[in-house]
Amino acid sequence: MSEPTACSRARSDSCYCSRCDLLVGLDGFHVVEVAELDGRRGLFLRVVVESPPRIEACRECGVVAHSHGRRTVRLVDTPCFGRPVELVWRKRTWRCAEAACPTGSFTEQHEDLARPRALLTARACRWAVAQLRREHASVQGLARQLGTAWRTVWESIKPLLEARAGDETRFAGVTTLGVDEHVWHHVSTKPVEDGGRGPKELTVRMVDLTRDADGMVRARLLDLVPGRSGAAYSQWLRARNEAFRDGVEVATLDPFHGYKNAIDDQLDDAVAVLDAFHVVKLGTHAVDEVRRRVQQEIHGHRGRKHDPLYGIRMILRCGQERLTDKQRARPNGRSWPTSDTTRSTWPGSAPSSSATPTGPRAWPKVDGSPSKFSPHCRPARSPRSSDSARP
Repeated sequence: MSEPTACSRARSDSCYCSRCDLLVGLDGFHVVEVAELDGRRGLFLRVVVESPPRIEACRECGVVAHSHGRRTVRLVDTPCFGRPVELVWRKRTWRCAEAACPTGSFTEQHEDLARPRALLTARACRWAVAQLRREHASVQGLARQLGTAWRTVWESIKPLLEARAGDETRFAGVTTLGVDEHVWHHVSTKPVEDGGRGPKELTVRMVDLTRDADGMVRARLLDLVPGRSGAAYSQWLRARNEAFRDGVEVATLDPFHGYKNAIDDQLDDAVAVLDAFHVVKLGTHAVDEVRRRVQQEIHGHRGRKHDPLYGIRMILRCGQERLTDKQRARPNGRSWPTSDTTRSTWPGSAPSSSATPTGPRAWPKVDGSPSKFSPHCRPARSPRSSDSARP
């Protein structure tokens, strides 16, 4: 085989290289030139493409138009092989042969490649949106990879994001709705030496927790609403159509009465469910508060290295299935309240035998003899109540 690595353009009658066209991946366009150049932002690739010759009719009168030269348009394309790419599109222009036609000359347009007067190609915009959604990238990071400015990237993808945000079809099929808070920490508007990191903005986020046919949770973000109150959640539910509200069967929330009131007002048929994370968190916090109080009553000071209660602080927070044999034997064979005790009360979880209370619990005294655990187990104050401020 002579010249097995030669370009197919050198071994074919066509003036275009099919291998280069396949590598660039633009349907309906052919690669004319590829070059590596050194620009202001470092090395980048310049790819020159054009559409094949064809007969074009006037868009106004339908008369066959004559070629009127080309117009060069420079676009930012997706990065390739670790380098930014500048796509040079040699647009074909035509002039109508009919003298009475008001069109005159016109230029070819391809929405699949780029919109009119666009700065980024269509696939570069889709790539940037995917990086924002799935890879948690920043706009500045995307601009650095594309070899362009922040404003160029943002102005190109902003219409796409607004169109997706206004698409109500993403709310279809939601049967399990979750709600939680999220804190946005914006870029600082003041220098660091002046203590500026930017304002914090609290938002309420709604998540689709519906299970698919395989039983997997979608965990799909539906919307973000500025604010941190039950009124913001209630207003968002009121803005949805009646079919969406009637389709929600289960509404999960954290221990905040504002969300519960919004669910009761807007989702009459939905079952309000407290998510397991906050149940376990509140339970382990109560156990930890009991341990601290008993530590103070017995020793009169905070936990220290050789104190028995301080030594088992991590065991009390750990589930039974995660304990090692040494950790299981450490409380001297007695039944200790652990995180598994709280999780065993959650619907659908089978409580283990070690987590099931069988009688008064024993707690070691300073001299090592057991004492009744029940006198020390007074009701601990919950870290969050209905009238307390949310963390």
